[in-house]
Amino acid sequence: MIIFVGSKNPVKINSVINAGSENWPELRVIGIDVPSGISEQPMSDEETRQGATNRAQAVLKEGLETLSKEEIENETILGVGLEGGVFKKHEDELWSTVWATVTDQENNLYESNGARFKVPEIIASRILAGEEMGPIMGSFFSDPNLKQKQGAIGVITKGFVDRTEEYTIIVKLALGLYYGSGWENEIPST
Repeated sequence: MIIFVGSKNPVKINSVINAGSENWPELRVIGIDVPSGISEQPMSDEETRQGATNRAQAVLKEGLETLSKEEIENETILGVGLEGGVFKKHEDELWSTVWATVTDQENNLYESNGARFKVPEIIASRILAGEEMGPIMGSFFSDPNLKQKQGAIGVITKGFVDRTEEYTIIVKLALGLYYGSGWENEIPST
C-alpha cells in the first residue's frame, strides 16, 4: 500500500500514518506539496471540501509519475488530501472545519469531515479581517511553524488534543470508507 499525501506538512503525513498503519502494516506514506486550488484560508465548508479533493487528485497524479511500472502494477495506491478551513455557522460565529478526501486510481472519492469547533473571537476577528489561522496562532506564540506542530486546537485545548489527533480520525474515516467500499455486495439476498 502506498498513500500519497497532498502536503509535506508533518501533521498531515503523520495523521495518515496513524490512520492507516494498523490495517496496512507495510504502508508507505509519501508527502508531496500540491496546490489546493483554493484560497490560503478557506472561508466555507464547501471551499474547504474542494481543497481536500483537489489535493487528493493532484497528489495521486503526481505520485504515480514517481513510481515504477512494477510498483503501479503491484501496489494499491491512493491519494489523500486534507484541508482545514472555517465557515460561518451563524452570523456571529466562525467555526473550524476539516475535510479529508481519499481517491483511488479509478477516481473514486471517499470523503469525511469533522473537527468542528467554534473559533475563539480573538482568532475569528483576525480571520474575518483577511488573515489565515495558522499564521495568527503562530504570531501569538512567536512560532511560524505552529500549524505544523500542535496547531490551533493544541493551543486552545492546552495540549488535550493536538492537530495530528484532530486530523487522524477524519483521515481514518475516509480511509475506512475506501476500505469498506463494496460492502453492499455482502448484503444477503432474500
